[in-house]
Amino acid sequence: MATEAVGEDIEALCGRCGQVWHVVMAKMGSKIAKVVCKRCGGQHLYRTEHPPEAAAGGASSASAGATSARALGPRRSRSRVTSPPPVPIPAFDPSKPPRAYSAGLIFTAGERVEHPTFGGGVVTGSPGPGRVEIAFPAGRRVLATAKTASLLERPALAKHVPIADRPPEKM
Repeated sequence: MATEAVGEDIEALCGRCGQVWHVVMAKMGSKIAKVVCKRCGGQHLYRTEHPPEAAAGGASSASAGATSARALGPRRSRSRVTSPPPVPIPAFDPSKPPRAYSAGLIFTAGERVEHPTFGGGVVTGSPGPGRVEIAFPAGRRVLATAKTASLLERPALAKHVPIADRPPEKM
């Protein structure tokens, strides 16, 4: 059976939009390698709804399933997604009630906070100005907070200081 030439229309299943109308983009020998979806423009490897072994039928289902899986390509190892260990909550004073979180407030380390979405947590520190890190039961979050006021003094205006490239002013 002859396959379509490059540039011809073909039916292939698009993983992005689900359409089947594609154009052949590349071939390797007599096999179609890549196609382009006519609807979303996505380029992907050629695949149909049914692999060629399943469409042909004939062999028992157990042996056909085993050979078709190998014929499609090498098996990918699936790594298990492990959740990180729970983060220990830092020490806090249980006698103080938690404060409601607001981005306009300033928080200090060890303070208890009640967030409307994440629940209760403890402030672990400040990674930078305008940010606070809070340890919640689900994990640590960096949230916005008010910037602390600067403790630096503004420089005083220097009057009557001579400038080297100008003649002195007469008083």
